[in-house]
Amino acid sequence: HILSMLVYSSDRGEALSVMAEQHLTQRIANVSHLISVSPPGWRNRIVAALNEPLFSITLSSETMFTPGAPDSEKAFTIQKYMENALKKDSVRRIFTELSSGTSGVQSLIRFTPLKIPHQSLRISVELNDGQWLNFLGTFPKGRPFWSGASLLSVLSMAVAAILLSVWVVRRLTMPLGKFARAAERLGKDMTAPALPIDGPTELRQASRAFNEMQERLRRFIENRTRMLAAISHDLRTPITLLRLRSELVDDEDLQAQIMSTLDEMETMIASTLAFAREDAVMEERRKVDISALLDSICDDLCQAGLPIEADLPHRVAYECRPVSMKRAFTNLIDNAVKYGGKAYVAMTAADGVVKIDIEDRGPGIPEEEMEHVFTPFYRIDPSRNPKTGGIGLGMSVAQTIIHAHGGRISLSRAGKGGLRVHIELPR
Repeated sequence: HILSMLVYSSDRGEALSVMAEQHLTQRIANVSHLISVSPPGWRNRIVAALNEPLFSITLSSETMFTPGAPDSEKAFTIQKYMENALKKDSVRRIFTELSSGTSGVQSLIRFTPLKIPHQSLRISVELNDGQWLNFLGTFPKGRPFWSGASLLSVLSMAVAAILLSVWVVRRLTMPLGKFARAAERLGKDMTAPALPIDGPTELRQASRAFNEMQERLRRFIENRTRMLAAISHDLRTPITLLRLRSELVDDEDLQAQIMSTLDEMETMIASTLAFAREDAVMEERRKVDISALLDSICDDLCQAGLPIEADLPHRVAYECRPVSMKRAFTNLIDNAVKYGGKAYVAMTAADGVVKIDIEDRGPGIPEEEMEHVFTPFYRIDPSRNPKTGGIGLGMSVAQTIIHAHGGRISLSRAGKGGLRVHIELPR
C-alpha cells in the first residue's frame, strides 16, 4: 500500500508539473500574439495590466539573456512550440531558457521565494519593430518521492496503518484471550462464571459451546460424587451388621481379624469418597498467608511427635482453598515422616511462583515408580498391609489439589538421599 502511494504521489506530481508548464507556455504565446498585433502605443499599458508577481512581463530594447540555443531538450521543445504558435505574427526571434529553483526570479519580481521546488521559464520574443518582449514565469516542479513532505506523508500513513492494524488485531484476538482465561479458570475452578454470550455470531456460538461443556463437566463430577456417596452409605450398613455379628464370635483372634478387616474397609470407603469429593470441592478461594498455613501444619505434626524441620519465609500471600491445601501438605509431610523418618520443609517465593520442597532421608523410591505413585490406589508395597502404608490415595489427593490450583507437583531424589517432592504454585 505504501509503495502504491509513493508511485501515485510521484506520478501525480509529474502530471501537475507538465500541465502547469503547458499552461504557462500557452499563456506566454497568447500574450505574445496579443502584443504583437496591438498598436505600439498600447503595448506598455497591456504589459502593465498583465504583469503579476509570478508572471513577469517587460518590454525592452534588448533581450533579457544572451541569445543562444536552448539549454535543455525541454526548453528546445517549448521554443519550437512558441515558434509554431507565433509563425503568423510579426516576430523575428525567440529565445528560451528553463531553470530550476529560484534563480533569476527574485531580481526581476519582488516576492518571497517559493518554499516548494519549482522551475523558472524565461522567454524573449523579438517583435517586428526590434523591441523585445521578455517573460519570466514559474511553475511547480514534480517533487521526488524522497522529499521531506512525501516522506512525512508516507510515515504518517505507515504509523496510521500500523496503529489501525494493531487495533484490528487486538479486536480479533480479544475473544481468544477470553477463551484462554476461561479455560485456565475452568482448570482451577469448576464453578467459575460462564463466558458472556456476546459479539459476532461465531463468537456467540463458541461461547455457548464452552459454557455447555463446562456445565456438562460440572454435572458429571457432581453425579459421580453423589453415586460414590450413595455407595459409601449403602456399604456402611452391611459393615455395621458384620461388626455387630463379629461380637458373637467366641474366638478372640478371629474376632480381632474380622474387626481389623472391617476397619480397613471403612477406611478405604472414607478415603475413596474423600478423593472423589476433592474433584468437586466447592470450597471458596480466598487469600491466605501460605507460609503461615504450612508453618501451622508443621507445628501441629511436631506436637503429635513427628520430627519436622521447616525453613519458611516470613509472609507469602496466596489465593487458594486453604482447607484443601492444608490436606495436601499434611499428606505429603506425613508421608515423608512415615517413610523417611523425618521431614524437611522449605519454601521460596519469587517471579510470581511459590516453590515448596518436602524432603526426607529415607530409602526413596525407584525412578520408574515415581510417576505411578500418583495413580489412585497404587502402592509400592504389593502386600496391601495397612501397617506399612495407606490405601494409595494420599499422593493422588495431593496431586489433585495442587493441579486444581494451577500448580505442578513432581518427585525426584533428594540431595542427601531420600525423596524430594517439589511443588510450584502460580501466584
